[in-house]
Amino acid sequence: MKLSNSIAKAIVNKKLEEGYKLPPTRLLAQDLKLSRTTVIKAYEVLCLEKYISSKQGSGYFVNEIKEKKIEYSPNSSSELNGYPEISKRAKLFSKHVSIMNRGEYKGVAFRPGLPPLDVFPVRQWQNLTNNYWKDVTFSDLSYRDTLGLDSLRQNIVNYLKIYRNIQCDYKQVIIVTGSLHSLSILGDLLLDQGDEVIIENPTYANAIAVFKSLNAKIIPAKIDDEGLSVDSVKNIELKQPKLIYTTPSNQYPTGVQMSLKRRLELLDWANEKKCLIVEDDYDHEFSNWDNPITSIFGLDKGDRVIYQGTFNKLLHPSIRLGYLIVPPKYIDDIKAMYEQSLRFVSPVFQKVLSDFIEKDYLSQHLRRVIQVSNERKSYFIDCFEKHFGNDIKLHPISNGLHLIAKLPKHTNDLEISNFLGENEIVAFPYSKYFLNESGENGLVMGFSSVSQPVIKQKLEKMAQLIEELRDKNKL
Repeated sequence: MKLSNSIAKAIVNKKLEEGYKLPPTRLLAQDLKLSRTTVIKAYEVLCLEKYISSKQGSGYFVNEIKEKKIEYSPNSSSELNGYPEISKRAKLFSKHVSIMNRGEYKGVAFRPGLPPLDVFPVRQWQNLTNNYWKDVTFSDLSYRDTLGLDSLRQNIVNYLKIYRNIQCDYKQVIIVTGSLHSLSILGDLLLDQGDEVIIENPTYANAIAVFKSLNAKIIPAKIDDEGLSVDSVKNIELKQPKLIYTTPSNQYPTGVQMSLKRRLELLDWANEKKCLIVEDDYDHEFSNWDNPITSIFGLDKGDRVIYQGTFNKLLHPSIRLGYLIVPPKYIDDIKAMYEQSLRFVSPVFQKVLSDFIEKDYLSQHLRRVIQVSNERKSYFIDCFEKHFGNDIKLHPISNGLHLIAKLPKHTNDLEISNFLGENEIVAFPYSKYFLNESGENGLVMGFSSVSQPVIKQKLEKMAQLIEELRDKNKL
């Protein structure tokens, strides 16, 4: 990497002395006209190679390199020899990765979409894992079913019958690592260059990145008080849309729940256009607990809906387990793709999750998660209003695991998000969820991942940081 090589060379040549504080990643990225991701990666490489060190809350500092054993070579082999150029598709993924909201931030407060991590039943999970290894046979250690363990797929089907009114054959269930993995599979399965994909505007920023990287033609659909507006795309001249991507249970990020009438209308329109609906049932458990509405999949009579869900929001993101339910027509094609790429998700995690569902631990945990999340949401709102009053208003979202703090139009929510992130407060920029520049400014914030004392402490710190921005006329 040229940037890390240049800084290392400067350190070796004593142009940067021991103890020198390097510029913050955000400022250096602006000065060099690079992405902040590039600068962060360069600093991480230099930390690994012991040229610099990171001091929490202070920044990056040059180390003493007298005892460094590895000699620095200014001419790396990658600069001396030619290499094949990356593919057009890889270039698109590199180009659009900046759209995503990713996990580079330090800490978890107030990262959107995280459940109460501290209430996860670690001991139950540990016992189930120990039981797996105690009872494992040698044949269990061999290759397993590509699409997932039958026991987990069957338990997911039983779970969905109870909580989502979904009836399907377990063979339609495909185990994945999460929602992005699902979208990647569907993109490879169905999308060629220029194929039309209708997505909500605003929507999940990572989904925007994936569809753009797959070179699809994205058609934005407006959100009204009933969810995705079918009328907003009826007047657009379309060739043949292949997919409609929607989050009906709790539209992400606005929190609108799609009405039953709109779900039926969307199904009729998809049938008319001969396209598929991808129903990302984001936050279903948190949004449909008291007054559930039947899923679009449950209303579908013509195999028009692909349903995706994840356990990462219910348990914790590091578990990396989710599922797709696909029409029978596509199962063999997805299996063929799987066998030539990922192969399968860890059977150990699959078996433990299957037992976790079967023993009713998931149901018990779910009730605890909802209770704790609601308590922390109320506390977060009270604390936020105490510190920010009428200066920064919270957009009312009745359900889900996040809230939106609206910012004035003249502000740059991306800069504010980066500044807060550098100070270990996570708040995603709302503007990144929109498909055009006319989007709104704001901060998308989670509230349930940390305890009430941490919420109080972090909001106090956030108020101080916002005051700093005001003093600099950046807010």
